[in-house]
Amino acid sequence: MSLRRLLKMRGLTGLSSSEVEEKLRIYGFNTVPEKKESTLKIFVKKLQGLTAYTIEAAAVISFILGRYIDAAIMILLLLLNAFIGVLHEQRAGKAVEMLKSRLKIVVKALRDGEWRDIPSEYIVPGDVVKVRLGDIIPADGVVLEGHLLVDESTLTGESMPVEKNPGDPVYAGTAVARGEAIIRITATGPRTRYGRTVELVEAGKPRLLIEEITSSITRWLLAVDVFFVVLVVVRLLITQTPVVDALPFTLTLLIASIPIALPAMTTITLALGSVELARAGVIVRRLEAVEAASMMEVICLDKTGTITENKLVVKDIIPLREGFTEHDVILYAALASEPDGRDPIDKAILEKAGELGVDLGSVSVMEFKPFSPESKRSEALVSMGGRILKAVKGAPQVLVDVDTTLDRERFNEAVRTLGDRGMRPLAVGVEENGSLRVIGLIGIYDKPREDSQRFIEEIKSMGVKPVMVTGDNYYVAKSIARSVGIEGRVVSLKGVPREELADLLDSAGVFAEVVPEDKYEIVRLYQSKGKVVGMTGDGVNDAPALKQADLGVAVSNATDIAKSVASVVLTKPGLGNIVDVIRLGRVVYRRIVVWAINKIVKTFQVVYFVSASTLLLGAPILTPTHMILMLFLYDFVTLSISTDRLRPSSKPEKWNVRRLVKVSVILGLVKIAELFLALYLGLHVLSLQLEQARTFVFYTLLTSGLFNILNFRETGWFWHSKPSKVMTIALTTDILAGTIIAWKGWIIQPIPPPVILIAFVYTVAVTLILTDAVKIAVFKLFKYS
Repeated sequence: MSLRRLLKMRGLTGLSSSEVEEKLRIYGFNTVPEKKESTLKIFVKKLQGLTAYTIEAAAVISFILGRYIDAAIMILLLLLNAFIGVLHEQRAGKAVEMLKSRLKIVVKALRDGEWRDIPSEYIVPGDVVKVRLGDIIPADGVVLEGHLLVDESTLTGESMPVEKNPGDPVYAGTAVARGEAIIRITATGPRTRYGRTVELVEAGKPRLLIEEITSSITRWLLAVDVFFVVLVVVRLLITQTPVVDALPFTLTLLIASIPIALPAMTTITLALGSVELARAGVIVRRLEAVEAASMMEVICLDKTGTITENKLVVKDIIPLREGFTEHDVILYAALASEPDGRDPIDKAILEKAGELGVDLGSVSVMEFKPFSPESKRSEALVSMGGRILKAVKGAPQVLVDVDTTLDRERFNEAVRTLGDRGMRPLAVGVEENGSLRVIGLIGIYDKPREDSQRFIEEIKSMGVKPVMVTGDNYYVAKSIARSVGIEGRVVSLKGVPREELADLLDSAGVFAEVVPEDKYEIVRLYQSKGKVVGMTGDGVNDAPALKQADLGVAVSNATDIAKSVASVVLTKPGLGNIVDVIRLGRVVYRRIVVWAINKIVKTFQVVYFVSASTLLLGAPILTPTHMILMLFLYDFVTLSISTDRLRPSSKPEKWNVRRLVKVSVILGLVKIAELFLALYLGLHVLSLQLEQARTFVFYTLLTSGLFNILNFRETGWFWHSKPSKVMTIALTTDILAGTIIAWKGWIIQPIPPPVILIAFVYTVAVTLILTDAVKIAVFKLFKYS
């Protein structure tokens, strides 16, 4: 007897709306309150770390030595930087909260005598809930009817599923691996054993390859900086420079090597990108997904519900035995379908039965076994006209092996015909007295989405190889692949040994008749060949591959398990948003690269130029106040790189640190030459005193660094594309601020407007013309695009 009918017989109607409201008032929502840090605590954390400690040390030393203005400026800039960091972190936090609010489990609960889809946070103790294969149990409860195999690894760490029968407890956050059951909720929210149900977004922050690369670059820069600093200290000691001047100066040189803006820029870039994707219908669950998208070379695409529409229809019905009509075939198929289920095939069959006027009311269903990936069939024990028999539907290759009386040639021809026409054949049988007879085939049609062909063309143009991986038979897979433009061999994995699978990867464009283990193995084998692999899917059978893939994408109609293991969740039908993920990933990659080049070049400009000029002159060309003020103004603008409209690459990205450093070093040496020319211009052509020459060099350094951002964001001439509005405003504001500071003499020695104009014109000429030309030549030399 079905669970639905059994519940009616036992008089279970679930809670009423008024009871739910009362229990929500008593127990609260089925969520676990998160512990959040106070704004003050976050602010204090911004004053900690290598960068902050170095600035604080320099300020303390300056204060002890009586340089109160320098100390005050350093502390003021440190506090202002911390304030900006907190502000951006809160904005990023709000973005993450918005994304998490869209990743919620929907539960089928019995309310007012009807099954309703209820968000899991509204589940209360006493609710009667239905769970089945692929669901995540929303709260602690006890099984009333049915049988389950539950994966409790998230709770106990035990990988073997646990059997659950009537009377057994089940726990929030565990996953149904097999079966279906009705459970009564006993505890919700913080009272559950697991303690979290809605939280599908991982709280951990994995270390990204991007961060490792930039950190390694920073360590290299810091090591070289220490060498220069030692030389400068020796030179200053030789020239008998007072310690009160030498110590803050050397500390400030070290500050210039530390990536002050990196954490904030990475957070802002990913948060803003995630919000942008969320608006387009994409939820990024893990940060590494964006990085993987930029490097993805192969994407394995599930067919049903992914390449094709999520709306299945019965297009053809083929009787295969005398005495059975199309009406009979659809009748037995409908009996072997679950009316209250969410299986799209069951829905399509029942809709077709309704269209043909098939009467199901005169048949009594005594027992029902839903479809499972292991058996590849569903069946119902029914009473029909005084006869007890089984109505069976399932995969043709499964049922045909049981029926020994079937005309195999006719059967196989019908299967091929349906497959060639792009339909999924489904066999229907009747079992009576222990003998199963296949009575017909049903052609289930799931036509490709309108955007699938365009999606395939787009990702191929982006250098990503599409591979369709499906459990459907060879003919269906071939037909769909042909219609959407997937190239390569169509390979059926039925009977193919695992050891031969690796040899098929390069030539195959479609893998048909796969099982869940095959999907996982295909992804793993591509990865073993050094490929960055994406995987799309919607069902429990896709979960292992989704988790293994570098970029696991759960489509809009995916099960809870698929969503919980995927790194990206689509909330809108179709695959077009995956192109958005790839583009964003490549844009984020380019933003980090632009930041890295600017950071290395800026280190050459500040640390190496200042060190070299100090060694040459015997006195610092910039004071600690000059350098900290300039670094603050510069980092203010580098944050805007996280919003820049950079052009994504036309092919998958690959980190090449050696090439990146070579390009940056050459450009850095060019900038040092330009700055020494500016120093000569200030001291010998304009005949400025040392204090004014320092301001002249400060202004030239600042504007040169800002214009570098315009240069390095574009592989061609800087005017080939426009920066984002945020970057444009930040650049303009910084240049104006630097000009006013140099003119009015705020904090530093003032210089006349004509001298400022000369510095500005010189910087424009050498940076936006000479440096840009050198950049283009260097990029071409190292094939940087």
